[in-house]
Amino acid sequence: MINVFYIVIFISIFTVLFSYIFYPLLVAILAKRKQRGGAVYSQNELPKIALVFAAYNEEKIIVQKMNNLNTIDYPSHLLDIYIGLDNPSDRTEELIHQNCELKFKLSVQNFTERGGKSEVLNKLFSKIIQLSDYEYIIMSDANIISKENCIFELIKYFKNPKVGVVGAVIQNVYKSNSEVGVQEKFYIKNEGQLKVNEGLVFGTSVGAFGAFYAIRSKYIKPIPKNYLMEDFYLSMNALREGAFSLSNPEAIVYEDLPGTLNEEFKRKRRISTGNFQNLSAYFDIFFKNDFRVVFPFFAHKFLRWITPVLLLIICIGVTYIFVKQPHILMHKILFILMLVNFMLPILDIALQKLKINVNLLRLHRYFIAMNIALLLGFIDWLKGVETNIWKPTERL
Repeated sequence: MINVFYIVIFISIFTVLFSYIFYPLLVAILAKRKQRGGAVYSQNELPKIALVFAAYNEEKIIVQKMNNLNTIDYPSHLLDIYIGLDNPSDRTEELIHQNCELKFKLSVQNFTERGGKSEVLNKLFSKIIQLSDYEYIIMSDANIISKENCIFELIKYFKNPKVGVVGAVIQNVYKSNSEVGVQEKFYIKNEGQLKVNEGLVFGTSVGAFGAFYAIRSKYIKPIPKNYLMEDFYLSMNALREGAFSLSNPEAIVYEDLPGTLNEEFKRKRRISTGNFQNLSAYFDIFFKNDFRVVFPFFAHKFLRWITPVLLLIICIGVTYIFVKQPHILMHKILFILMLVNFMLPILDIALQKLKINVNLLRLHRYFIAMNIALLLGFIDWLKGVETNIWKPTERL
């Protein structure tokens, strides 16, 4: 019986290390030999496109967003902007109209009954936007600020008819008093680079950065009711249809980070629930005879989504073999390491109260907290999602 626990423990440990360390390292090595080639649109042959985003109570950021839209370097007659408002209770709509002197055609629709982001997008695409007028759609979030050339850097790769999705790369902005800004920035930076490398190696950036990406309109379909991760849903539909998905490091956007671990925890829990909705919707991809999609989806996404379960298995297994054979040195070492992993977050909390911040300790606490959020998100999914109506992340 002990031997069985050995096997389970070490398989679980290897699986976690593979997803977070070995797989990104492998893809990075393979990507060094790759160059992003193929035909691209020139500035003289750009297609007509639409930029779309949904907003709720975004009065703190919407003026900056509107000003940013005016800086977009794209022909004004080839870009239309559509904003869907989810019946905001603040000054979001008023501020938009006060700052709507855009060089681009602007359409603002306030839906008087709250339905959540997915429902707002469904209404826009079914009632307001004629997809046949646009071959490509830029999907954005209200709080995303893009560089002037970002849209061109997304659109240019669609000259290759195999490309279905092109994602931007995020550069996080955080305030000096942000509790987890450094840790989240570290995670997002590495996640963004992994997506870029996956695009180079496999032609499959698994799940474009949802807050700003471009997609061929033919891959847009109605988002199921109460869906939390509509960006992943739409980009995975493109992959299932055989399209390629890329991330362009030259397409740069900026996003402000949550100020507290609590805010980031709630966001990750919601994302986790949406991840399992998508896993259920696209589980058939595992049976698809397409290595370039199946392998990165399994290694990058699925294994990370089940990491909380693997960590629980490791803890249970280590405790069991220590209780059964406490005199064996290896069992003692594993058990002590497990206890240390539990104690480090507590130490970080204590130091934080003393105004002492140690980045490595906070990163460890962040990793543990985010995996607890993943586990709770999984439980939320099992219970069933009753609504996808969202509240914007608290901004510093």
